[in-house]
Amino acid sequence: MTRRLIESWLPIAALGEESVRERRSMTALPPTYYLHVWWARRPLVASRAAVLASLMPEDADHAKFLHMLGIHGDPLRAKRLMNGARRTGIRVPDPYGYSRAFGYLPSKEELQWLAAETERMGMVSPAVLDPTAGGGSIPYESTRLGLTTLGNDLNPVACLIQRATVDWPINYGLAVRREFERVSRIWRERIEARLAPFFLQPNAPDCIDTTYIWARTIRCPHCEGLVPLSPNWRLAPDGTGVRLRPEKGKGPGDTTRHLRFEIVSTAKEHSAGTVSGGDATCPFDDCGRLISGEHIKADAQAGRMGQQLYTVVFKKKVVTGHTKAGKPKEKWVRGYRAPRLEDDVSQAVAEVLAEKLPDWEALDMVPTEPIASGHKTEEPIRYGMNHWRDLFAPRQLLGHGTAVEVFRELMDEEKVAGRWNEVTAGAFAYLSLSLDKMLNYNSRMSVWMSTREVMANTFNRHDFAFCWSHAEMAPLIVGLGYDWAIEQTAKCIGELVALTRPDAGAAASPQSKFNFDGAPAFTPPTRHPHLQIRRQPRPYRRCQHRRGGDGPAVLRQRDVCRAIGFLLCLAQADGRLHLSRVVPPCVDRQGKRSGG
Repeated sequence: MTRRLIESWLPIAALGEESVRERRSMTALPPTYYLHVWWARRPLVASRAAVLASLMPEDADHAKFLHMLGIHGDPLRAKRLMNGARRTGIRVPDPYGYSRAFGYLPSKEELQWLAAETERMGMVSPAVLDPTAGGGSIPYESTRLGLTTLGNDLNPVACLIQRATVDWPINYGLAVRREFERVSRIWRERIEARLAPFFLQPNAPDCIDTTYIWARTIRCPHCEGLVPLSPNWRLAPDGTGVRLRPEKGKGPGDTTRHLRFEIVSTAKEHSAGTVSGGDATCPFDDCGRLISGEHIKADAQAGRMGQQLYTVVFKKKVVTGHTKAGKPKEKWVRGYRAPRLEDDVSQAVAEVLAEKLPDWEALDMVPTEPIASGHKTEEPIRYGMNHWRDLFAPRQLLGHGTAVEVFRELMDEEKVAGRWNEVTAGAFAYLSLSLDKMLNYNSRMSVWMSTREVMANTFNRHDFAFCWSHAEMAPLIVGLGYDWAIEQTAKCIGELVALTRPDAGAAASPQSKFNFDGAPAFTPPTRHPHLQIRRQPRPYRRCQHRRGGDGPAVLRQRDVCRAIGFLLCLAQADGRLHLSRVVPPCVDRQGKRSGG
């Protein structure tokens, strides 16, 4: 038998529906999806099907194949039932009748059947190689099948994601999550003390500012008024928005001319947008002249484009009633307000950045690399953003730089104290992924989505389009900001362990009530014998499109290298890595170097 199952049959329709089902609930995604940003993630069930069907002969039992995928019913019938429910309005409880396929871990008997089927193909202990592993779906599923697995990728971020997805959960189990929780708790306490003066909460705890919405600004060349640039002033789908209130000073030519902002509740009260098609219109009624796009670009390239805070989003605790015992019923509601004088901490931020940036640049802690010319990178360059650090507003850069500073200090302390090992290194790498989540939500490309009243992350688009306005997340709010990022990562680690470690309750799906901390004791092997993740020793010559490791993520690359030198190892003692320069040689799990 030489013809393989994948060459003659695959349950494409069933796999398609189960793949859609896999990510239908955005609140219950597989953990591989929310560990870190990566595009074109392959569905887990489809990845497992590709691996299995490539190893089995074409006459393999179809029913056993489907069961091993985790498809324990008829997903097409379930789809028909749900379509019918939409037409009739009558809900169908549990139309599938089984849990989502990705949560199923094949039994010992099924793995023995797989081994027998591969032997029929003349293969004993076959290995699976994914030469462009990306987010790691195929290595992840291959490893869950107990197969010798090799993953390869040019991008260092992809290799880090694969390590965090496959290697560490299998080798270290819940130990790495507990270590992550320990180091992230210390890191969180320290970052609070350093950033609190720049994110004031004067009305806490009953009213908390959560998001700051900014517009880029230029001076009108005709009247010298400060013009905030935004295509529209919508804030929410209910009509909430912004009206501009001009402060004209002494008239045209007065450089103190600026705009105040007023929150209004209906769309007809909104002011007109100030920019369209790249050209702007002066909003001062004693001017109102066109400001050409070429003038805007010239001002931006000369460093004269600024930014102005025009809305603060807050959440407020309100009493909706009382219980029979007289206790108040409370809930949090979202609101919008115009900026106040105390919201302006720009001078304090500028002073600290002036003090910190020289050291941060000398220590390679901020992304000073120039933005290389390439597909879609011309847009930020046209608007004066010539270096990767320019993609961050001053307070955002201060926050991210401080996060890196505390990260490095804590890592050095662990090494000096003799607590450094591969589990701790993995924990710091997971902390780095947590900080990437905040990085993703705090750049000049993180915009406010008025239709949903949420922030869009930096990688919401696959390009570097210039944004006239951006939103900034307050990072220190309890349960939000850094807390949210760290909790998401801890949850993800636990779910990855549940999906890969039989001793830790592998039958439990990520949505179960599985008690991770109550898992049986397990001593992992020194090196996992079934997994190697390698990188191609080739350089990035230019950024052709936005990759998971490009752009703002450059800020985190160096510190991941410092934490996990066994993966990304350079000759330099500080373990720095530049995406626009030659990357380090490949290092496998046995520490052997190749290439470079």
